[in-house]
Amino acid sequence: MYKPLLKITALLSFFILSFSAIAASNTVTVFQCANKNHKMVNVSLSGGIYIYRFGKTNQQPDIELQRSPEQLSHRFNNISAAETDTGKAQIRELNFKNGDFIYSVTSSELGTKYVASVDVYKKDKLLTSIKCQPDTIVDHLSDYIFDLPEVDS
Repeated sequence: MYKPLLKITALLSFFILSFSAIAASNTVTVFQCANKNHKMVNVSLSGGIYIYRFGKTNQQPDIELQRSPEQLSHRFNNISAAETDTGKAQIRELNFKNGDFIYSVTSSELGTKYVASVDVYKKDKLLTSIKCQPDTIVDHLSDYIFDLPEVDS
C-alpha cells in the first residue's frame, strides 16, 4: 500500500531537484568586477530576474536586489567625443532602483580606453562611485540592456 506512494514521492523529488539544477545552470553573469578593496559587484540574470549583489569577495553580499526587467532602466550612448583618442565613445548603463537609492552599473569605451564602475545615488545625488579594477571586469551589458526600459531623461 505504501510502495506506490513512495514511488510517487521519489519521482516528485527527482523532478523538483532536476528543475532546481536546470534553473541554477541558467544563471548568466551580465556584469561583474571588483574594486581595489576586494568588494565585488555582480549582476546576474536567473529565470528572467536580474540580481544585483555587492560585497566582499567570497562572502555573503552586503546588498542583494532582485528585479524583473520592467523594474530596471538602461541608457546607451554612442557619441562623438573629441577628447578620446579615436573621437568616439560608447557608454552603457544599467540601473537598479531601491527606494530613494539607484545603483548604476556603467561600462564605457572612451576611444580605446575601457572603464567600468558602479555609482550609487540617493535622490539624484551621487553618494559614491566604485571604480572597477580592469583585470576583474566581466561585461555583457550590451547583450542584455536593450530589452529593458530606457532611462527617462
